[in-house]
Amino acid sequence: MEEFQIWQIWSSNRIGSGLIGIGTVLGVWLSMRIAMNTRNNPETNLLTKIISSAFGLVVLAFAWINFTTIANTWIAAARNLSDLKASGAEVSSTADGYIAYVGTTEAVTSPLPLGIAFIVVSGLIILGQIWLPKQN
Repeated sequence: MEEFQIWQIWSSNRIGSGLIGIGTVLGVWLSMRIAMNTRNNPETNLLTKIISSAFGLVVLAFAWINFTTIANTWIAAARNLSDLKASGAEVSSTADGYIAYVGTTEAVTSPLPLGIAFIVVSGLIILGQIWLPKQN
């Protein structure tokens, strides 16, 4: 595989990553809307709170998977460029910079710290809306 092909595949994967990001944000937004409606509905019972919480947690689990997949897309490109370089092929200075920027060629099993912070804060908002007592 040539460097140009690696960049083409990486670029194509960025389109998918963008769509994943949009879908994740929409899913989290919907979870927050459901949490707010659960909180504000006077007919909310324990079952409704449990179902709303479960939905929010499932969306956040998908966000975890999506953020990890996106990180691994970057890592896979760095790995392919690194392998290409190791095979004796000449790579561009951009490829060298990209490999250094990504910082690893080993797949990860969790999102980057910023993704984890997004998931944790979103979870606190969702569960807080559902379960914290109302202040009158």
